[in-house]
Amino acid sequence: MEPDLNLLEYLTSEGAHYIEESVRGTQYLPRTALGVATFLLDMEGNVDLLTAKQKVTYEKFLKPLLFDVPCQGFSGAKSCRGNGLVEADMLRRCYIEGQFRCRSCRGKKTTG
Repeated sequence: MEPDLNLLEYLTSEGAHYIEESVRGTQYLPRTALGVATFLLDMEGNVDLLTAKQKVTYEKFLKPLLFDVPCQGFSGAKSCRGNGLVEADMLRRCYIEGQFRCRSCRGKKTTG
């Protein structure tokens, strides 16, 4: 599964703090993960072109930001009214807004 290049481009520029957060507390450097993301962009998202070490970085830090991102619902993941994941086509918007809600949760109004 190849990553959404528009999302990846956002995460390497204005959204770089999300990559930095994913690396925080590990022995990896944020610039390493950002470098792998940039390389992946240059290779048009072809994960097969990553070296073994780059694939480890991709799997640990980038893939969780690009695929199967949990929906936060209105009061935590357990309050999600959908399937618990943000739809792929909604991810870039979620990163920009800083609110990770699936389409079902975005369509529901909170009650008082």
